[in-house]
Amino acid sequence: MMSPYPSVDLHTHTTYSDGHDTPWELVAKASELGVWHLAITDHDTVEALPEALQAGDTLGVDVISGIELTVQYEAYDDIHMLAYGFDPTHAALSARLHDLQAYRVQRGLDMLQRINVRLSALGKAPLDRSRVLARAQGALARPHLAQELVEQGHVPTFQDAFREFLIPCNVPKGALSPQEAFELVAAAGGICSLAHPGTLSTAPDDIERLLHTFKDMGLVGVEAYHHCHHIDFIHFLCACAQRYDLTVTGGSDYHGRPQGASIGFIAPDFPVPDVVYTNLTTACARGADETA
Repeated sequence: MMSPYPSVDLHTHTTYSDGHDTPWELVAKASELGVWHLAITDHDTVEALPEALQAGDTLGVDVISGIELTVQYEAYDDIHMLAYGFDPTHAALSARLHDLQAYRVQRGLDMLQRINVRLSALGKAPLDRSRVLARAQGALARPHLAQELVEQGHVPTFQDAFREFLIPCNVPKGALSPQEAFELVAAAGGICSLAHPGTLSTAPDDIERLLHTFKDMGLVGVEAYHHCHHIDFIHFLCACAQRYDLTVTGGSDYHGRPQGASIGFIAPDFPVPDVVYTNLTTACARGADETA
């Protein structure tokens, strides 16, 4: 029987990517809620992990090394791969993440410039570069720009910021190929799980083709439990995992926004099931044995 209280969350974000909580704040919230196994999976960066691990040691939370890598494949230009259990100091992985972060910051600055041109044309004050960078802690992302637009009174909501400014002023993301992502993470001792497949497609044939293809490249898991997946789709993904010998993972995808997911839950009365932590530890141990 599933506990009504969460104890695990394998998908969360901090201020080092597009979350609202510092690593310490996030771990503290997890401790208060009884989430004792927490993966911090910021976008293309592991900079939050030292602070998070220190907080975990102090507050009794098992902080799992994680990251959400941006991947491009065929017509899919924004696939997300969750990686777990790797060495965050691994040289090749660290070097590639440095490149991705440098591109991410430049992408954000390019979007900032486009937004300011748009604001000027509307007779509005431009966004201040130093304020935006301070908000982002170096890992500049679109939500940081959206938050600044809201706080400066240019738009009332995040949704308006994206519709009126961020989408029209978008710059393409930097990304890895799936093969490179799998190889980098495996070399660092970790495994990859396809994040929230329902954001890519809800067509069963599309999802099965991607899972089959990525499994052959080195995919180990699939994130079945996620707040954007309805219950029938979760069951479908769990069946796919069994069919393709993939590990089922899950997490809230918590960002700290009032309208977003809560730590440890994929719906108000649906906690992330404990079994995903058992699944993950088993998969990571198996991966370590295969690379030993």
